[in-house]
Amino acid sequence: MVSADQPTRPGAERATERYGRVFLMLVVVLFFVMFIEESRWARVLVGLGVILVVLLTLKATGVTPRTMCNTWFVVGALAVLVVSGGYTDAAEVIATIGFAIAAALVVSVLMLLRRVFEKDRIRIAEVVAALAAYIQIGLAFGFVFSATAALSEGDFFNNGIAGQASDFFYFSVVTMTTLGYGDLSPATDIGRSLVIVETLLGQIFLIVLVAYLVGMLGSSRRAIGSDS
Repeated sequence: MVSADQPTRPGAERATERYGRVFLMLVVVLFFVMFIEESRWARVLVGLGVILVVLLTLKATGVTPRTMCNTWFVVGALAVLVVSGGYTDAAEVIATIGFAIAAALVVSVLMLLRRVFEKDRIRIAEVVAALAAYIQIGLAFGFVFSATAALSEGDFFNNGIAGQASDFFYFSVVTMTTLGYGDLSPATDIGRSLVIVETLLGQIFLIVLVAYLVGMLGSSRRAIGSDS
């Protein structure tokens, strides 16, 4: 019987599984968002940082050379779009960039999860990969909140708070972890709907998936299944 740790799809053999680099880059992006004064070019740097996160994820999870080549074209187009945001404050451009980056992060999350479930034996590396995916979900919703706010006619938050980048990402993390400080709350129906989705997704991901992986550390899913 072939071990599930052996490559089972094209490109899997190219996986570096260096998820620590992905995790570290995510921390850098979050730090930059929260502590650097917002400006057009700060948004550009954050966007380029996320693109780097996606590229590091693809390298860590393994893809075929052809897929990686095609990815460079997509990433190049996304980078041009991100840089264009440094020259305008147009709501449509900001929203397009936000949704595009969020979509890229969703792909990155799916790549990480696919690689985690390709493994038969769960190690620390797989737990780190899951945590990196969890943070990326929070980042993705931060960009979605920001993009939605750019297209909204009124303020995104209650109490007349329009919100800036640090607000949206802070709000996303607080929502996903259900801390519920109450200092920010969505003022629109679409905002409330997004909050419900993120809360459910974040809790299911953390309580079910991450907890499962931690509980399986050093164990083989195949071996456990054969004992039942």
